Amino acid sequence: MSASRLSSGGRKLITPLRRRLYSTSSPAGSSSSSAPARLRFAPSPTGYLHLGGLRTALFNHLYARALGGKWILRIEDTDQTRLVPGSVAALQETLEWAKLDYDEGPSTGGSYGPYVQSERLDLYRAYAEKLVSEGKAYRDFRAEVVAPGTDVSRTKHMPLRDNYIPPSESEAKHLISLNKPCVVRLKAPSGALDHHDLVYGDVHFPADPQRHGTEDPILLKSNGWPTYHLANVVDDHEMGITHVLRGEEWLPSLPKHLWLYRALGLQEPKFAHLPLLVNADGTKLSKRTGDVRVESYREKGVEPEALCNFLGLMGYNNLAYHQSADGGKEGRVEGEKDETGYDVLTMQEMIRGFDISHVNRSRATVDLPKLYYLNARHLALKLEDTRTGGGRDDLVAKVTPKLVEAFPDLAKKFETDPGFVESVIVLTKGTSATLYDVPESAHSLFRRPDFTSSEAQELFTRSSLINTHFADAVRQAYEQYSTLEEWSREAIHRVIADLPKLLSDAQPPKDVGGGAKTKVKKAAVLAPLRFAISARERGAPLADLFLFLGKEESVQRLNAALEACEQGTLRAA
Repeated sequence: MSASRLSSGGRKLITPLRRRLYSTSSPAGSSSSSAPARLRFAPSPTGYLHLGGLRTALFNHLYARALGGKWILRIEDTDQTRLVPGSVAALQETLEWAKLDYDEGPSTGGSYGPYVQSERLDLYRAYAEKLVSEGKAYRDFRAEVVAPGTDVSRTKHMPLRDNYIPPSESEAKHLISLNKPCVVRLKAPSGALDHHDLVYGDVHFPADPQRHGTEDPILLKSNGWPTYHLANVVDDHEMGITHVLRGEEWLPSLPKHLWLYRALGLQEPKFAHLPLLVNADGTKLSKRTGDVRVESYREKGVEPEALCNFLGLMGYNNLAYHQSADGGKEGRVEGEKDETGYDVLTMQEMIRGFDISHVNRSRATVDLPKLYYLNARHLALKLEDTRTGGGRDDLVAKVTPKLVEAFPDLAKKFETDPGFVESVIVLTKGTSATLYDVPESAHSLFRRPDFTSSEAQELFTRSSLINTHFADAVRQAYEQYSTLEEWSREAIHRVIADLPKLLSDAQPPKDVGGGAKTKVKKAAVLAPLRFAISARERGAPLADLFLFLGKEESVQRLNAALEACEQGTLRAA
């Protein structure tokens, strides 16, 4: 774009925008105490949304809802060199998946649009021209140079105006007519700046009277496009933003934004800078050091509720959610030491308990095992939601194709009997961190154990809890279940409950002269039986597993385990 566009302003601004532009009063929704809160999530369309970005969107959602306000989605695409095709649609789809329902944005519309910065260029140019006309900004036609004797390494991108006298407006127009490129810079103050951040508290930016580090920030680039700083401030004002929640990496840019607000005579929003997410070793979370794309966690089967719960705890005191939400979770006992349940939060619980003062200043470590713990808990919560179209139906719809793929011989059963799929999910919930783990966890439901496998033999050899009473426990169970007339949960439970005593009575005395016998504990019975029918050490409650398999299959599996033991396939160390 020609530099001459800087003075022409392009298309004329529509009346409402021009009216707001030359008024120092705040538009509707500004940060006055009586106005409703308005927040924004303003990503750049440079690729997939990452965890830090989703956390920022989530906190904007929580804070806006907690304040009874709204939040908008704004696309900041002024740096056209970094645009990735399709990223805007992908970003919106990810927010929809995460159930973060913004009130205004590119696809939903609203009274403050357009919500894409590349569609608002005339507005930014008009604001820049206003600053130039008031002597608060100037046109810079020179190359990036620094004062003689200045450490170039420190000021490579900080052109100083000490030795530069900007041309008058008539001279500037003449240079522009000659197609001389220029930028528009703000005349930056050099005095100290103090500001109160909602997270970091009082922040002090020291004075720089010698201008050793203070730059005159560029507002308009030579191609007529705005920089992030100008577009950001203009849009936040024009869209009535009252609170700005963004990552701490933008804290060093805060002086530039405050300078702009004051130069334009605009009311500043309240700022809150969120601490960065970091790896376990304290390094910044990045594509080089970990899986940061939200899409990756979707592909792994993480539930949106679990991921939002996880990110809602990143840099936030989990107990504060409950302290702020009418005294905490129902049924909690004051002083209870096991606080793991406090980590499991629904969106509504996080909204009710959100308070910006409880956001920590320290950086938050991404603890992936905790994410999968939360995911398992949210799966359990969904299973309890038995409404038509509720959480349980949602899980059945998601896992059915996975089961069909894993067990094609049972495809018709899975596809026509949602109740059967539901029972599979219930049985495997204890060993499935995500829905995508269900087929593996369900393997023993549909395939008999292979005692010749290295995994089964290694487990049998390693676990004394399994191998010590294996033959006796399985034999007794086989005899009891073979003659059991009623195959019900209660009847199966009775057999399991009686087995420890039966095995204890069958044990030889501890010494030659008689006396007490070795008492067999319940765990020493449950472990062998579970291994006998599944070749695993963890899974669904044993009685539920027997009930699902049915009497015939259960008895046949117990017999096969006995044969493997008698034939020497299974041997203890």
